[in-house]
Amino acid sequence: MLSTNRKNDLNNFLKIQNLKIADLALLNTAFTHSSYLKEKSLKDEEDNERLEFFGDAILKLYVSEYLMDKYKKYSEGQLSKLRAYVVSEKVLAVIANKINLKKYLLVGKNEKKTLPISILADALEALIAVIYYESSPNKAKDYIFTHWREYIQAADKNEEKDNFKAVLQEFTQGNNLGLPVYETLRESGPDHDKEFEVAVFLDNNEYARGLGKTKKDASQHAAKNALIKLRKY
Repeated sequence: MLSTNRKNDLNNFLKIQNLKIADLALLNTAFTHSSYLKEKSLKDEEDNERLEFFGDAILKLYVSEYLMDKYKKYSEGQLSKLRAYVVSEKVLAVIANKINLKKYLLVGKNEKKTLPISILADALEALIAVIYYESSPNKAKDYIFTHWREYIQAADKNEEKDNFKAVLQEFTQGNNLGLPVYETLRESGPDHDKEFEVAVFLDNNEYARGLGKTKKDASQHAAKNALIKLRKY
């Protein structure tokens, strides 16, 4: 049985978050870490691990759906990279802190001192599962996009900024220019300080070159120079 104070705390959280959850016991489970049950010797109560498992799947599903719909020309690799950032523990912990989730968590004394981001992330995923169960799949979806949209957009900006090869490939495919092909032209210098020169080819014609300390960096530089030549960067 939940205490009156605990019920009031949970109802206050729901009010702030504009959520309707009838089963406060289930919500309480979502906010209960295994360390708390172990410390209190509550062997018959459940922690949030099962809910976290399901919430993680829901989050990945709806984020994947959003990315597939928004970025129709992105490859599987590009979509995976975006999703990995959006559903990362780091992002989940930031969102959890924004909604002041730690105020409502039940954790052991040792964990409470430092509160690892993994605990915050797991509790947030467990909350998603409760919303899905208790409200509706659409409500869970809306909640995710309300809190995650800015991180999806931020991930895309970072991807465009850092992955010139991906941007070049998207452009060339979208304009029927074929797939870019990269070829290492030369490498020079000692093993601890090598320099590579890579060329990018479009339709068997060399289009741009790039230099870098690794083949990967040189390829990215070549792709960037190609984008500059195409006036797309």
